[in-house]
Amino acid sequence: MKGTLPVRVESRSHARKVVGLRMIILGKLGFARGEVTNISSGGCGLRLTKPLRPGQYITLLVYPNDRSRAVQIDLARVKWVKARGAGVEFLSVSPQHHELHRLCAEQGGLPSGV
Repeated sequence: MKGTLPVRVESRSHARKVVGLRMIILGKLGFARGEVTNISSGGCGLRLTKPLRPGQYITLLVYPNDRSRAVQIDLARVKWVKARGAGVEFLSVSPQHHELHRLCAEQGGLPSGV
């Protein structure tokens, strides 16, 4: 009898867009630089220079590639962590929320270097 592999079902409620955006994380343990690798209106994936912990609360400053003003994510929670990466859920976004939607809609293509 042959075994079957489990099928991975996508459970995200927001579609993610692949991006390569510089970012800075601010938290109780200091700050870290990195890159947003994918983004949606509900969260994002990160490539990091410093490890985070699941459940940790952070603030993110995301810098669009067009050099416009940074988008501040006032409060995000780390959902998962793996080698040099993490996924975060946005809990509170500054009044520039329309800028986050612009990032999701316009910033696409291959990830750029940090």
